[in-house]
Amino acid sequence: MDFGYNYNYEYDYPISYGNTGSSLFALFMTVYLVVIALILAAALASYIFHSIGMYTIGKRMGREHPWLAFIPFARDYFHGELAGEIPLKNKSIKNPGIWKLVVPIIYNAVAGVLLVFLIVAVIGTAVTTNINGSGVGGAMTVLTTSLGIYIIFIILAVAYSAIYSVLRILIDIRIYERFTTHNMAVVHSVLSAIVPLYEAICFFVMRNREFNPGMEPRITPPPVPPVYPGDPVSGGTTPVNQVPADPAQDTMTGQQDNKTE
Repeated sequence: MDFGYNYNYEYDYPISYGNTGSSLFALFMTVYLVVIALILAAALASYIFHSIGMYTIGKRMGREHPWLAFIPFARDYFHGELAGEIPLKNKSIKNPGIWKLVVPIIYNAVAGVLLVFLIVAVIGTAVTTNINGSGVGGAMTVLTTSLGIYIIFIILAVAYSAIYSVLRILIDIRIYERFTTHNMAVVHSVLSAIVPLYEAICFFVMRNREFNPGMEPRITPPPVPPVYPGDPVSGGTTPVNQVPADPAQDTMTGQQDNKTE
């Protein structure tokens, strides 16, 4: 007996097991690209604000070639030169702009030498191990040599970071002191060394501030143009480089002219 019942069950599962990995990868790449874009935008903004601030301050201080604030590497030198000579307890740092360029060069040179030495030591130890068949002993030698050079490199990097940060803080203190108090200059300088964009914003904000009393730049006045005697401003009538006539000579000349007549 057929009662006419027809059951048709359909199940819809909105889950796609095959695309889970692709979705996670796409999400990761999106976040990664957004972070990179934000970092690049912040770096560009920092470069522009910092350059405009240094350019304006340098121009107001009468520095030569203030456009160096926009040139890579040259702007580091110009940043140091804005501070001028930095007095310390017993000595002073002359030409801090040059030191701001030299210190990274020295660090990169020493780090490059250590890297080459590490590569040569590892390759040499590996070749010696293969020739002598020392096995575990050779591997331990390679590991010990690599670890020693790595520790030296870490110490060098920490020392460089400390020296460069102190130099940068001293330079910023000398510049900020022209526009604010000494204590605030120290605070701004320390924050500029550890907070991104802080130094650029400070330079951009302070670029048009009035100099503190006694901190005005010593700008050499332009040469005074010579005032000619015949110039209407001076009211003179004697031509330039003309020696006034001797009255006695004029009298003798007149007498000779009378005799001639």
